[in-house]
Amino acid sequence: MENRSDKKDTSSDKRELHQARQGASNLGAPHLPEMLLNIEDYHKVAKTKLTKPAYHYYANGADDQVTLKDNTESFKDIRLRPRVLVDVSNINTKTNLLSGRHTIDFPIMIAPCAMQGMAWPHGNDNRGAERATARAAASMNTLMVVSSFSTTSMQEVIQPVRKDHPNAALWYQLYVVKDRKLTEDMVKKAEKCGYGAIVVTVDASGIGNREPEIREHFKLPQNLSLPNLIVKTKDGETHSDVFSSVIDPSLNWKDVDWLRSVTHLPIIVKGILSSEDAVLAVKHGCAAIIVSNHGARQLDMVQSTIDALPSIVDAVKDCGVDIYVDGGIRRGTDVLKCICMGAKAVLVARPILWGLTVDGEEGVKKVLGLLKKEFEKAMMLCGIQDVKDCNRDYLLRYNKYSKL
Repeated sequence: MENRSDKKDTSSDKRELHQARQGASNLGAPHLPEMLLNIEDYHKVAKTKLTKPAYHYYANGADDQVTLKDNTESFKDIRLRPRVLVDVSNINTKTNLLSGRHTIDFPIMIAPCAMQGMAWPHGNDNRGAERATARAAASMNTLMVVSSFSTTSMQEVIQPVRKDHPNAALWYQLYVVKDRKLTEDMVKKAEKCGYGAIVVTVDASGIGNREPEIREHFKLPQNLSLPNLIVKTKDGETHSDVFSSVIDPSLNWKDVDWLRSVTHLPIIVKGILSSEDAVLAVKHGCAAIIVSNHGARQLDMVQSTIDALPSIVDAVKDCGVDIYVDGGIRRGTDVLKCICMGAKAVLVARPILWGLTVDGEEGVKKVLGLLKKEFEKAMMLCGIQDVKDCNRDYLLRYNKYSKL
């Protein structure tokens, strides 16, 4: 996708863009993709390729973005406590999900990312974006969660991927909309298409106050649509306009019970930050919980997800549900900290968007490969042979150097 100049750019905006381009040039991109050594490298290059509105939509959070910063910075408050003289010649990272319903090669999944078509670098057929991400996940033998706000229909994502990867694992992320019949239709369609679970987002009764989007006059690009929601977008309509017109703020635990009654698929709740809600999720029959603050895009000043994770794990540890976590994960060591804290797997979003922007399907594969390699190396250097052996004995709280 080509950069578009904005007549309203300030001199500081231009300086920032020049610095990003210079940083990308110093990395050897795009001519030397092998010099993109970590997620931040991909971020820097992606920033030069995306339009300003698209970049700010993907990259920023709500209000003063305190939680956005905390999501990444809080990982630095946790240190690793390695053991030595352990045979780590063979590292096992295979992970079973939902009581063995799925097995992935490493505990890193792709979180639901809305409107990936804006990050698609290969022309105007923006339906290729989510398909490319799904192919990348399948080729790496991990799992993708497809967004309700996907620019590609749920059928067009899963069907081509299953032709080449018959066992590809995909879950469908659901926003419960005001029209319950439409909600039920989406769920039944996902089940019929072969999705393995319904991931219902529960922290979006309204859209967060995302000031960078407002300043950049973010609009849904005219060449994109949201086919899963059967929404016809209007010229000049904002993301907030579309969201508010369809999402139901009355969503409550009775609706979770109703969802379980209309599908045989496992129900996973995404957006839990308190132990009390985790207990309620188990009570209402949810198969798994995703500890998430929506990438810090909803309510600012909430806990980082890594800080919220331990109490949630402890609250439901004997209940037989999987705990997953997203938010701020940028390194393999971040993944290891989450798994040692008690998460079964993690989900990443923005790193996937940066990879997709830089090099399409290959970019997503390379981002997943980087995180996988870093995670394996972190396990090895901590003296952990098997992902099942990860526990809090390998962690220290930095500011106290005490066990978690």
